Amino acid sequence: MIVPQADDVTKIADIPLAVADGATNLESLSTRYRFDRRQALYYFQAAESFGLVQRRTHNYALSALGHRYVALTPAKRKEMLVRRMLSLPLLVQIVHELLISPIHRLSREQIAHMTSTRARISGTTVDRRVQSVFSWLTWLGDETEMFKVSKDYVSMMSRSPSN
Repeated sequence: MIVPQADDVTKIADIPLAVADGATNLESLSTRYRFDRRQALYYFQAAESFGLVQRRTHNYALSALGHRYVALTPAKRKEMLVRRMLSLPLLVQIVHELLISPIHRLSREQIAHMTSTRARISGTTVDRRVQSVFSWLTWLGDETEMFKVSKDYVSMMSRSPSN
């Protein structure tokens, strides 16, 4: 499993729109966001891992899901992105571990271990990928109020029943 080094979920969410606008290769995406080609690759990989784009030889195209995503309202796009993100195997594992943990909390080290095992990466690459995972969880926490993320921990928030 690839864990892309793409920290800005807002940009990940915009990638299918960029592709629909014609930014289908590293050069055009780099120009659109003013970052280098390597960063463009990471953001394409993130959108691909969410099933929104697919790689074609030297460029990217919208997947069937990506075409649906582009046609949605911004609120519905956000909802789809939450669903896609929470379906990633690594995030499924993190949520599962948070649910069964007695304190509903995981340390950065625990998440680093899960990330390195799932993505088969090591060394400083793990830290960079874990930073992306923490950014994704922060975004998810902001959107769903399901997680609280600090520099060192991720906690699952408990919700009191509605009256």
